[in-house]
Amino acid sequence: MDLTQGDIRRQLIGMAVPAGTGLLFYTLYNVVDTFYAGLISTEAIAGLSISYPLYFILLAFAVGFGQGATALVSIAIGKKKLNEAMKIHIQALLITLLISIAIGLTTYLISKPVFLYFGAEGIFLNNGLKYIKVLSIGAPIFIVSFVVNSLLYAQGDTKKNRNALIISFFINLIFSPFLSLGYGPVPALGTLGIALATVISQLFHFFYLSYYAIRSPLFKYFSYQYIRLEFKFVIRILKQSIPSSLNMLMIAIGFFIMQKFVTSHGASASAAYGIALRIEQIILLPAIGFSSALLSMVGQNFGSKNFDRIFEAFLISLKLSLTIMIFGAIILIFAGESIASFFSRDSEVIMIAGSYLFMAAFLAFIYQIIDRCDSVLSGLKKPSINVFYTFIRLVFLPPFIIYLFSETLEKGLVGIWWAIFFTNLFGSVFVYFHMRYLFKKKASLALNELT
Repeated sequence: MDLTQGDIRRQLIGMAVPAGTGLLFYTLYNVVDTFYAGLISTEAIAGLSISYPLYFILLAFAVGFGQGATALVSIAIGKKKLNEAMKIHIQALLITLLISIAIGLTTYLISKPVFLYFGAEGIFLNNGLKYIKVLSIGAPIFIVSFVVNSLLYAQGDTKKNRNALIISFFINLIFSPFLSLGYGPVPALGTLGIALATVISQLFHFFYLSYYAIRSPLFKYFSYQYIRLEFKFVIRILKQSIPSSLNMLMIAIGFFIMQKFVTSHGASASAAYGIALRIEQIILLPAIGFSSALLSMVGQNFGSKNFDRIFEAFLISLKLSLTIMIFGAIILIFAGESIASFFSRDSEVIMIAGSYLFMAAFLAFIYQIIDRCDSVLSGLKKPSINVFYTFIRLVFLPPFIIYLFSETLEKGLVGIWWAIFFTNLFGSVFVYFHMRYLFKKKASLALNELT
């Protein structure tokens, strides 16, 4: 799809709806996992919850290299350099495969020390280890799939990934209870079975996307010569992808910090936080689709130096996503605890989850500003700026703000929730004005080149 011309609103919605739908079913992976963990025990839910930061490390590299490849391939398409676009994609696949193996192994080895640091022990610890170690082994499949999909996203095709994620969800839905709870001669594997079901579904996801990537229009420019790594392309891909991965890693570190503070309030608080995060993700997903759509739009138009179209796309996507969040906020405020009760029968867990979701209703609007700015900055080949502001709002500020709200103001666990809100509010203001400054600077330089 040529995103350098045509109706911006229609193109954004046409890409965002399938992307958001796909992400909804991707998140439902975790919802299914949480649901069946709840049927096992509160310790099983807590085990999955404490695994989430490490799982997010895997996700960080998957999203980082996926976004990096999408941005670079989109820019090459915008420049009408289709052979180069294909070459970038193949080089990105090779680099990602090597890095994903190393990341999976590292996650496997550090999981136990990390969980012990967070205070996990006994059944709580064992449930977390069983889950994350299987996911670590399947990391290359999971991470490389994102880069395979980047070839489709860069061409404006978000429907194939949506279809793959929907089918993968149902595969996980079938295998998860079968392997975790046991059936007939198959023993109940608990959280180990939940993880195995997830890896099986991700394996299908990889092959499905690979099939359609090979059949996509851009793949006709493929050459076996592109399989040999070239230094200049490796550097370009790493310069774009590593900051994007680091940005996600900053989010993971932020989760580590939050998890540490939350876990200090007990296993029920940890379980509630994990449940609430998954519910929050579902509410955010319809709007998150605009991040993927906007990245492709910005990349192609940056390649063709069409800056007016970039900023118009930013404004349209932001307005649409903020409108969607009005409905999401209403759901979180009035039905947060009811939704949480679907995942746990523990009244304390439900109450704690509800208190977080009330705050999340307001935070949802702030996330839209941050996410759209991130897409523009990545599309302009400046993902390192995202890393800086993510570090400030999720790593540097939280310990101080949490101490202020939770200890000084004596708000306890609720103080942690509102600390999350205010640190993100601060970050959204600064990243927006920095993005605007950089955008005007690049637009001015492009105009001077033309004149």
